[in-house]
Amino acid sequence: MSDDAAVSIRPTIATVDLGAIRHNLEVARRLVPGQAICAVVKADAYGHGMNEVGLTLSRAGVEWLAVALVEEGISLRRVGVKTSILVLGSALGGTLFELVAHNLTAAIYRPDQLEALAMAARGKPVAFHLKIDTGMARLGVRLEELDQVLDALDKTPNLVLDGVLTHFADADLADRDFNSAQLRLFEGACRRLQARGYKPKWQHIANSAAVLSFPEAQVGLLRPGLMIYGLDPLAKRRATELVPAMRWTTRPVHLKTVPQGARISYGGRFVTKRDSRIATLPVGYADGYPRAMSGKAQVLVRGRLVPVVGTICMDLCMADVTDVPEVSLDDEVVLMGRQEGAEVSAYDLATWADTIPYEIICGVGARVPRYYVDSEP
Repeated sequence: MSDDAAVSIRPTIATVDLGAIRHNLEVARRLVPGQAICAVVKADAYGHGMNEVGLTLSRAGVEWLAVALVEEGISLRRVGVKTSILVLGSALGGTLFELVAHNLTAAIYRPDQLEALAMAARGKPVAFHLKIDTGMARLGVRLEELDQVLDALDKTPNLVLDGVLTHFADADLADRDFNSAQLRLFEGACRRLQARGYKPKWQHIANSAAVLSFPEAQVGLLRPGLMIYGLDPLAKRRATELVPAMRWTTRPVHLKTVPQGARISYGGRFVTKRDSRIATLPVGYADGYPRAMSGKAQVLVRGRLVPVVGTICMDLCMADVTDVPEVSLDDEVVLMGRQEGAEVSAYDLATWADTIPYEIICGVGARVPRYYVDSEP
């Protein structure tokens, strides 16, 4: 989408820098040289645009992409992505026929899925990855069930166990003891597979946090997600080499001066303590700008932080720009990103909303146009 087209549709836009995406991929490569990478692009590439990001990563030579749904994998294939695609989540029932037809790789976690995948393959060799539950208790084969699954696999000779994976329950790896225990369980599962005669090509456990700071888990296929988009899962660590790929901006649609004592927005929870200049911004919780940030959020105008005042509405919110008196309707307002050396980060929004950066960037709504640039960080 061109800049003019995006602005003409709506002044609230998210600008995604595909150059930053490539840069962050190279950061992962430099941190763990020689390891293949499976970049996670599920959930519309964490809100950045799955097809555009997937094509960028594929052209940059990433070995694998990971999605959550078969439908996501099909979408990538339809735009021309040839890279191997792993479906981490719901590859079930009839979707397995589509998975096979579009050359996607399923992450299997139940014995009955093996029979269904073999049926969908119609006798042809089909590779899959086996997911092990090492403590997340979400998806995955528990260790005490592993022999049962392998017994089922023995009966489906056209299925090829190409990979084995697990998922850290503590995604930012703050609890090293629990992380290490999960790693030991995963290594034990891999040894049991080998004892049964299975030698999968790929073993993977390393998420973004592990790529950044957990060398013991940096084996086999690396599986970074959040860091591809320029964010460190452990916000207080904030890996300095990463470049945030999304910048979220808007422009005022109204400016007004209100007297001291004026009540702002729903419920009148904010009351002005002086004559104030209020900018109404065309962004709200329907766009993914969380209502929970009411009374906490700040935005950037002309390089200065100003407070968002009153309750954040569905489509609008208000900012107090009294201390930036020259503001006009043509001024860019930064909701997330940098401006004139200052920054409002995804970490800031997450703190104000009492959530995590993942939810902030994934939550930038579909009605916010994405505009793509390609810089060299």
